[in-house]
Amino acid sequence: MSKGFFTDKNRKPTDAELIDIIGTTKNKWNLLFHYLTDDLHLKGELKFYGVNYGWALRFNKAGKSVIALYPNKDCITVQIILNGNQVSKALSSGLSPEIIQIINDTEMIHEGKWIYLNIDENTDIKDIIQLIDLRISVK
Repeated sequence: MSKGFFTDKNRKPTDAELIDIIGTTKNKWNLLFHYLTDDLHLKGELKFYGVNYGWALRFNKAGKSVIALYPNKDCITVQIILNGNQVSKALSSGLSPEIIQIINDTEMIHEGKWIYLNIDENTDIKDIIQLIDLRISVK
């Protein structure tokens, strides 16, 4: 199963299709989108990551990935890549035990840890925002 719903490389989803598929998580999508664009002044770009991942709304700062949002049926999968310093900071920053467990369980590779988090209508996104801030501020 892919991370995102839209897996056809030749068919870029429209904004309306994105909002329709995320359904009950629309408010979470909007909160993250406005935080990234209005507060952090980042620009989102739809990018295709292959059939195992699909289309994602990716946000970069200074050429480095900050976060990718993969829309799916009534949920969103976020991807945040943390380097070693960022992982250390995240583990000591008061994140929820569930997020800490996901970080600990994720394998460290050359670029760091590719953290995937699923957001549904009941998810508190404060930890996601904290990880975004950490990704931007810690080198």
